[in-house]
Amino acid sequence: MQTKPFHWGSLLTLIVLIGSAFFLLLLVAVLLVGSLIGLFSQEGDPASQMISAWAFGFATIMLFICGWFVLQKMRGLEQAELPFSFSLPSWAWIFTPLIVIAGVALGVGVSLAELPWLSWLFLPPLSVLVIVLPILFFFGIASNGIGAGSRWRFFATLGLGMTAGPFIMIVLEVIVIAVIIVGGAVYMSVAQPAILQEISSLFDLFNEGVINEEAVLTGLAPYISNPALLAVLLSYIALIVPLIEELFKPLAVWIFARQIDSPAQGFVLGALSGVAFALIESLNASADSSASWGVIVSARAGTSLLHLTTSALVGWGIVSLFKEKRFGRFFAAYFSAVLVHGIWNASAAGAGIASIGEMIGKPEWLFNFAPALICGLVVLGIGMFVVLLKSNRSLRTEPKPIPTEEVKVESSS
Repeated sequence: MQTKPFHWGSLLTLIVLIGSAFFLLLLVAVLLVGSLIGLFSQEGDPASQMISAWAFGFATIMLFICGWFVLQKMRGLEQAELPFSFSLPSWAWIFTPLIVIAGVALGVGVSLAELPWLSWLFLPPLSVLVIVLPILFFFGIASNGIGAGSRWRFFATLGLGMTAGPFIMIVLEVIVIAVIIVGGAVYMSVAQPAILQEISSLFDLFNEGVINEEAVLTGLAPYISNPALLAVLLSYIALIVPLIEELFKPLAVWIFARQIDSPAQGFVLGALSGVAFALIESLNASADSSASWGVIVSARAGTSLLHLTTSALVGWGIVSLFKEKRFGRFFAAYFSAVLVHGIWNASAAGAGIASIGEMIGKPEWLFNFAPALICGLVVLGIGMFVVLLKSNRSLRTEPKPIPTEEVKVESSS
């Protein structure tokens, strides 16, 4: 049964989702073939390729599901406007951590066994399991008891958060990196041409296979430990990246802001945008079958919580801006999200830099900075979890919005 004429906005959304899904499907096919060839020829890293194939395959399935609900809206079907909600069942508080811990433990055992066929068989599904379950758990906390609006908008938000949002962010971040690199190269070519030539020669040797990665790090040690370079690197990671990502992660919330019923619903759809981004980023980052697999997938849980919480705050601020003209609330939410994201990125990057301290002649970095930075990440993760819980409980007490004429018509039909 149709209730509305053709919806052009949903057509554009559908084109983005289905186009992205078929692109990922092609990528999955390439990865599967490469993985099988590597497994039987015993060359390369077939398990990592298979992890990527599973990750992109899962994303493809999600995009087709999102496209199905958007198609309903495009055709004007009334079920597209049915309300959608996602609440966390009580048993999830116990079973989700147990399943994730068991999955990580099993995956660690498999990766340490160093048997290519065993890693190829078990790590791909385990990677998807231990990445997706914590994300669903965190989203259930954020959305518990709060309606997400019409189901077509829910899945459009998820789909756009997995496609258009990351694409825009990647393009902008690459542009900024390019500007920084070009600017730095121009400065060095004028002020310190000898250093630029030395760095260029070092990378040429690396590309030719004459030296390995460790030798490159040793050669770059004086520059990596340079305070000015570290300041530029951390400024990009801890300031530029959060400013871009927190603005564009909730892309669909910006698009649908005037149709979203309340700031509480904006909080849920913002969290959903964070879910979408976390899925794409974390599944892609999990493609590692080495002994560090367990560390990587475990760390992604904290990063997923970060993206979900900060995007939820910005989504709440966006709808407050459009529906209630609360400019101060929006800027407070946005810059709070940027601050939290920036501190997280700075801590994670600092821990990474400290871990290579011995290679660049700074072994004291690992003992002086890494423990404090890792503890900072843990404390920040606990704080974000508390914010998610408290925010949900607070927003659930908000008065429910008055139904629109559209909903009234549907209810009476």
